[in-house]
Amino acid sequence: MKIKTNKYILLLLFVVGLSGYSQKVLISGKVVDEQGVPLPGVTVLEKATANGTSTDFDGKYVIDIDINKTLVFSYVGFNSQEILVSDESTINVILKENLEALDEVQVVAFSKQKKSSVIGSVTTVKVSELKQPSTNLTNSFAGRIAGMISYQRSGEPGQDNAEFFIRGVTTFGYKNNPLILIDGLQVEPSDLARIEPDNIASFSIMKDATATSLYGARGANGVILVTTKEGKKGKARVSFRYENSFSAPSQTNEFVEAVEYME
Repeated sequence: MKIKTNKYILLLLFVVGLSGYSQKVLISGKVVDEQGVPLPGVTVLEKATANGTSTDFDGKYVIDIDINKTLVFSYVGFNSQEILVSDESTINVILKENLEALDEVQVVAFSKQKKSSVIGSVTTVKVSELKQPSTNLTNSFAGRIAGMISYQRSGEPGQDNAEFFIRGVTTFGYKNNPLILIDGLQVEPSDLARIEPDNIASFSIMKDATATSLYGARGANGVILVTTKEGKKGKARVSFRYENSFSAPSQTNEFVEAVEYME
């Protein structure tokens, strides 16, 4: 009986050892966005561990992980995705954009940074605040953009652009207006004035010495960065906005005529 008992104990220990044994598998795949564009630098991490890797320039990755563990795919501006690993060797992932997270990304010169990591003074204006019943975009700046001085000299059609200063009126000489970049191209204030707010995706202003360090002496008066909307794959969409206004005097004065004045 003693020998049989030892055999049963050894068999039980062997079964317990098998149940606690974790089988590893080599997982590879590709991470793309909703348009099928590869995403480089995506973090691929085994959940609740330090075992992880990142995708290369082509969006491909390779990781060694235990079966029945969870892989977490995360990337700035996209929703994180968790996938349970079974016995497959290839896992391809499509990450979806997170519009709320994209609001935290700030355009700075020729790159993008998280808003929390931006040291310089950058103001992002909501495009909805620029939608005013006016054909001139510069007339919407006054009172809506912190640190900007804006005033309109004339209401003559074609000459009704508002003059604006970002870092104060430091000089009244040549080129005292800020540097204006639309999709990376330098334009004049008259070009900015005729842009429809509905075509603008983001509107940012750089107001301190960071603008000078990134753009040179031309950015000493501040920089306005405008990014226009881009086309997206999918069904065609048509939007229509109608605005109408009228003006009338609140009071009509009765003036003395020439004969009455003479009398």
